[in-house]
Amino acid sequence: MVEEKDYYMRVVHELVRTLIRLVFRKEIDKDEEKTVPLEVLEQYKKLTAMIDDGQINEAENLLLDGMEVDSRAYFELTLLFYEKLNAKTDEFLEEHDYSREEVLDGIKYVVDFYGYGSLMDAFVDENALK
Repeated sequence: MVEEKDYYMRVVHELVRTLIRLVFRKEIDKDEEKTVPLEVLEQYKKLTAMIDDGQINEAENLLLDGMEVDSRAYFELTLLFYEKLNAKTDEFLEEHDYSREEVLDGIKYVVDFYGYGSLMDAFVDENALK
């Protein structure tokens, strides 16, 4: 079971890393705050503080409510938000009524919203993750 969760975490990380590399031409494995666009940096800090405080669902609601189709910076913010969630332990997520599956579902939703769903489908076989 541990290996399965580790695999799931790696797939999500690689998916986010690849999307950010292809769409924004940035590397997230360096300094994460330098990756966040300045116009959404304060929002990112607020949302990640909420995650750290265990307010995951509330943070996700704020994130999704703020999405705008034409905002590339906000798209990047959403990917980094889910990457931050993905880095949390299973115990932390479960303790705060969240799951690894919800992380992937959230990424899929925002990637589809911003028009990159086919790119995600090319990288992730969701059936392999179930």
